[in-house]
Amino acid sequence: QPHISEVRGPAAAHRWWPTDTSGKWTAALLPPAALQVYGPLVSGAEFTGLQTWGETTLGSVTGRNAYFALSPAQAHELGLREDETLALSPPGSRHLRGLSLTTAACRELGETGSRTLLFRPGPDPAVMSAGARRYLAAGEADAVPLAYKCRVRSPWWQVPLVAPADLLLTYMNADTPRLTTNLAGVRHLNSVHGVYLREPLRRLARELLPLASLNSVTLLGAELVGRAYGGGMLKLEPREADQLPVPAPQVVQACRAALIARRPAVRDALRRGDLLGAVRLVDEVLLRAQGVGV
Repeated sequence: QPHISEVRGPAAAHRWWPTDTSGKWTAALLPPAALQVYGPLVSGAEFTGLQTWGETTLGSVTGRNAYFALSPAQAHELGLREDETLALSPPGSRHLRGLSLTTAACRELGETGSRTLLFRPGPDPAVMSAGARRYLAAGEADAVPLAYKCRVRSPWWQVPLVAPADLLLTYMNADTPRLTTNLAGVRHLNSVHGVYLREPLRRLARELLPLASLNSVTLLGAELVGRAYGGGMLKLEPREADQLPVPAPQVVQACRAALIARRPAVRDALRRGDLLGAVRLVDEVLLRAQGVGV
């Protein structure tokens, strides 16, 4: 058959091919024992692509993050009105290593100098605050309107918005992609992706998908569908995120009570920076439920 790879183990050949003819062949490099566990799980009913849960999209592109993303202290110093900024997940993703991004966490980030506000006044300078007009003049003096994304929009200072996402998905990763529930309802830039969940899966996914995705199958799947770069960096584009194997809705629902019971311990492990410890806790619930030894 076409699109088949034989992985030979000590006993017999094991045949594998991508379920999607456009899929990557990276999984064929797995050791036979791992492939014999991973293959049936991701091709069966227990795991599904992230696209089953929702749509993954790019975040807003400012053209100059250093200008448009502000800390609360900067906004206050500039004399901006509250309606001239929007709540923002700060550029980058270092703060997205837990299960959720809360309003309290965003406030704490802002108090420590993170850029949790997006400068976005209205289109008419005549009704702006004096502080906003001064900041526009400073931007013009610094050639911000000449940046590519700025010069192709009118007015140059109005960043095109995307709706606040249900989940935030990290884009460039030193370990593995993380899903975080956007409890704060903040906007995000293109340093992370937004996941917009489908009904009627939205409530379950917001509650448990970031937790359930911390399992060995999803972590391995991220390495196989993503793009590895030098220095151990793993990049995940939206189309690749669609194929990220995550637990299927019926599995998450069936394991809901057990996952909720594990959440405090998983959260504590993540706060300690113990990703593998968190994964072991989730594996004990999800993979044992599928008869996989962990």
